Amino acid sequence: MDWRGQAWSDKKKRELAIGMGYVGLRVERYAKGELYKGHGVITGTLRRSIHTAPPSYDWAADAHGSSAEGQLVLAELVGPSRLVVSAGSGLEYAKAVHDGHHAFGGYHYMTIAVDKVRPEVPGILKEHTGD
Repeated sequence: MDWRGQAWSDKKKRELAIGMGYVGLRVERYAKGELYKGHGVITGTLRRSIHTAPPSYDWAADAHGSSAEGQLVLAELVGPSRLVVSAGSGLEYAKAVHDGHHAFGGYHYMTIAVDKVRPEVPGILKEHTGD
């Protein structure tokens, strides 16, 4: 008997990592769509800074203009069984625009984007795993 369980498992992890990367790109796209002139956009820097990244990414690097906007990032294994991809912005003021400050209630662009993508996740993963 030729056991191929590990090869199959590795293939599925890779397919899921790719699928989760596309989930991250969808979150990125929706989050950018939540920001527009008069609604979180003055120069467009914050909108351009939103991107996907592996969980090990140093978000502080965004302050120096090193965003990987629009690029597919494969999810990484965190712990024994969690595939994770991150999406957001590392700009210093991004959180204040998202969450609000003082009398400003915030735009919640990342939260809204994740909520929009959530029902699409099974379809995106199925598309990339063939399951």
